[in-house]
Amino acid sequence: MKKRKLKINRAVQIFAAVVLLGVILTSTASATILGTANIQNHNNSLSDQGQLWGGGLNGGTYYTGIYSWTNMGGTGLLGALVPNWGFCIELTQGAYNGTVDILPLEEAPLPVQYGTPMGTKADYIRELWGRHFDPNWVTNPTTTNKRLAEAFGAAVWEIVYETNTGATAWDVTTKPTGTGFRATIEQAATANTWLDGLNGDEDYFDLNLVATSTIYGQDYLVRLPTPPLPIPEPATIAILGLGALSLIRRKK
Repeated sequence: MKKRKLKINRAVQIFAAVVLLGVILTSTASATILGTANIQNHNNSLSDQGQLWGGGLNGGTYYTGIYSWTNMGGTGLLGALVPNWGFCIELTQGAYNGTVDILPLEEAPLPVQYGTPMGTKADYIRELWGRHFDPNWVTNPTTTNKRLAEAFGAAVWEIVYETNTGATAWDVTTKPTGTGFRATIEQAATANTWLDGLNGDEDYFDLNLVATSTIYGQDYLVRLPTPPLPIPEPATIAILGLGALSLIRRKK
């Protein structure tokens, strides 16, 4: 009888631990850190320049498009996979040399409301990437390709900073009100055409996109060579705990 009781107590302990893990994951669900990367030596060799408004900018000339750095190494499952280039998510944050977290794109904080996750905006960015990103912008940075990459970056900013969502709300040439965005760039019409064509078609979603994140500087949109590993939902973990409990009872 005593041995049976010990087995049951052990099972309860395992189940409690699993449920506790689920609670912890629930409380930290807004910040699922997939790894870290140490990014250094930022440069603008793949960038163009344009006039930007919004997010605290008032028409000054800034580097736009693809930003470059060196990933000196990472931790976790995905740290070393961060490429040496990406697109800025924020408008006013400067480059940061140091360790950054890697987050699922939908959990990256919106700069217009820091602490609020990207949410469904992430899927528009995934579709934008799947439909229109061209790797030649990185491997062959001609003037034309830099300007197209600039248009892509402007489209990302329009999605991030526009408080309304949907193709009818997006226009990179419209004067921003409140937290909006506007750019004067050579390929603005191209950016608007790309935005107008977004319709939520999941077949175009690029699931390899993640975000680097740091409170000290710029957050970046980057694409990993392999998709991030799925993170189990807390409810799934609790179910697994119940399964473990039932298996232990069967072995009694």
